[in-house]
Amino acid sequence: MNLGPRRQRLLWLSVALSAAGYLVFALWSGWQEVWAAVKQIGAWPIVVALLLSLVNYGLRGERWHLFLQRWHYNVPRVLNQRIYFAGFALTTTPGKAGELIRSVFLRPYGVVWHRSAAMFFSERLADLVAIVILTALGLTYLPQGEWAFLLLMGVLLCCLLLLRTRFPENLLRRVAGQRKSVNWLADVASSSRPLWQGRLLWQSQGLSLVAWLAEGIGAWLILRTLMPEISIEAALFIYGFAMLVGALSFLPGGLGGTEATMTGLLVLQGLALPEAVAATVIIRLATLWFAVALGMIAVLSLPPAPAASDSHL
Repeated sequence: MNLGPRRQRLLWLSVALSAAGYLVFALWSGWQEVWAAVKQIGAWPIVVALLLSLVNYGLRGERWHLFLQRWHYNVPRVLNQRIYFAGFALTTTPGKAGELIRSVFLRPYGVVWHRSAAMFFSERLADLVAIVILTALGLTYLPQGEWAFLLLMGVLLCCLLLLRTRFPENLLRRVAGQRKSVNWLADVASSSRPLWQGRLLWQSQGLSLVAWLAEGIGAWLILRTLMPEISIEAALFIYGFAMLVGALSFLPGGLGGTEATMTGLLVLQGLALPEAVAATVIIRLATLWFAVALGMIAVLSLPPAPAASDSHL
């Protein structure tokens, strides 16, 4: 599937600039100390973390397939996974908005733009809810943390129930007034409503939770090589909270915000700065950058698209 020379140049430029910035971060605290900590982590936790990341991507791709099935689009499951993976090539964009490139790949199969945008919006929301749950679960290692967990779960449940109504759309339209940018969000929320109904809501949220839990466990396996005493709850909190900060910063791929937060939390846990940087770099390589690499491979290997279809309009 041909993106065209201009889009390909922009794709490579986006990845190259993000990688260059990341290299600066990796060398920030002294490459010799960081490399020594990387060797201490060893190969097997990294391999297992990569496999758990694959589980994450596969489950999220299956969620995407469920969204397509909801509108009766006939995109084979294997092809859908390849298109979904291709979106990871532009994960290092503000708010991961570049992943909307899947709309380009799905258009020849009759998937209209407003529905692929609704799918993107719904999956971002499902991911956010799942990461908040992981972060809240991690709070249970703190004194009285169980009450904070239960409170957050109650708030999230109410939010999920609200998504089944017209409340988000009506609120956005009321806030928007004549501003087209916010009205556009209201249109996307309206198109997303079928994805938040009935069994599909709980299926997609369940897949999201298991997917991000897999990556959280991968982060814990890496951290415990440097901090044998760290609990899985503490690791989930560090990973989840850092991901939340990165997501809410709207920086490209959360770059900078996620790394600084994760490194800072690890230092507060008693880890030396070079080891904290090394653990953060490895975790992000096994999650973010592994996804980007797979996305680039998927983009280059997508089959030629069929003639564009106007069905399901």
